[in-house]
Amino acid sequence: MRQAEASGGGREELAKARFRCPCCGYRTLEAPEALGLCPVCWWEDDGQEDEDAFDVRLTVNGQLSLSEARLNFSQFGASHPRFLPYVRQPEVNEE
Repeated sequence: MRQAEASGGGREELAKARFRCPCCGYRTLEAPEALGLCPVCWWEDDGQEDEDAFDVRLTVNGQLSLSEARLNFSQFGASHPRFLPYVRQPEVNEE
């Protein structure tokens, strides 16, 4: 399971903690494996990780495997080129 990351130790910082997206790697998700949609790459986090990254689950991410989505993100800037109109650049606190 992915760990939340925060820069400080206070309760307020913990509330702002984010989880890394398994596709793009930016800290955009409020909870892991909770079907959160990453605004940076448009991957919906269904719990797929490195262990099964080449599997196509045919669920919320359709015909995309995590590996294919990562390759797409590195080439196009989105988990699939059709999502380019919806994605945004990562914010500094998401790196």
